[in-house]
Amino acid sequence: MKKITEATIAQGTRVFVSTDIDVPIDNGHIRNTFRLDRGLETLKYIVDKGAIPVIGGHIKNPQGKYDPQLSTAPLKKYYNEKLGEGSYELLENLRFDIREDQNEDTYAQELANKTEVFVNENFATSHRTNASLVAITKYLPSFAGLNLSREIEALDKILIDYKKPFTAVIGGAKVESKAPVIDSLCNIADNILLGGKIGLNYSTDNARVSSPADYADGNQDIGPKTILNYTGYILSAQTLLWAGPMGAYEKDEFCIGTNLIADAIVEATKGGAYSIIGGGDTITAYSKNHALGEVSFVSTGGGAMLTYLAHKNMPGIEALG
Repeated sequence: MKKITEATIAQGTRVFVSTDIDVPIDNGHIRNTFRLDRGLETLKYIVDKGAIPVIGGHIKNPQGKYDPQLSTAPLKKYYNEKLGEGSYELLENLRFDIREDQNEDTYAQELANKTEVFVNENFATSHRTNASLVAITKYLPSFAGLNLSREIEALDKILIDYKKPFTAVIGGAKVESKAPVIDSLCNIADNILLGGKIGLNYSTDNARVSSPADYADGNQDIGPKTILNYTGYILSAQTLLWAGPMGAYEKDEFCIGTNLIADAIVEATKGGAYSIIGGGDTITAYSKNHALGEVSFVSTGGGAMLTYLAHKNMPGIEALG
């Protein structure tokens, strides 16, 4: 996998940058810019060389249909301020075209024809086989972005050089994407602590996997017994991974479990544990009470992070060679 620093980028070179732009937007206002911020270093690297980054990505999944609520238009103000108006191009939500999710060759060619170099700066979507991540690499010299490279290095530290006990905390609502990798994580993690919808819907007889012993009203948060149990595992860990909140953290009455798990991970990190947290909801929930610098590494992807740890590769990474 070659890095962008190895690419030939000259004055005027048009560089297609697959970028993680899947951020929460309310009435045209970006609520959290973390994922956009992580991609800036690569975009500025291109601009500083006098080249033009062509920014492509998606917001949620409109499944091939135009939805004005999922347009990339609100991102222009952010990029104008950070990169300078006229120094970049921002494409419309790529998933407005169904061929993106289908990894369709003709769509990849259409994207490639606009540019001369391809850069993957979209770790959070690299577990998907999308045209702007996989098929496009057939038609352009392809490189890893600066943040994507750091993501891989941080996760490889867990795969290659982690200290035991290793505890993984898996929550959130995306059961279909996280459930398949839990069994694989059992090969490296000593304890896997489940919460959110995952805790309700995933079942196994593997002794390393713990489901909640109790829940708050309506199953919208883990209960006090579970919090006490999980906190014990976390504080005794030397390596920690967290992907997915423990409940409906958006509501004050159901954020207690998530907040206390975050507190425990920060405390363990201060005590010398190596900690990685990842995923949009996890970062939003964690950031309510803690600075991102209080853990060892913050990944832009939750599902992607788990997939890489479970399979040691992903379609978007493999396509880079």
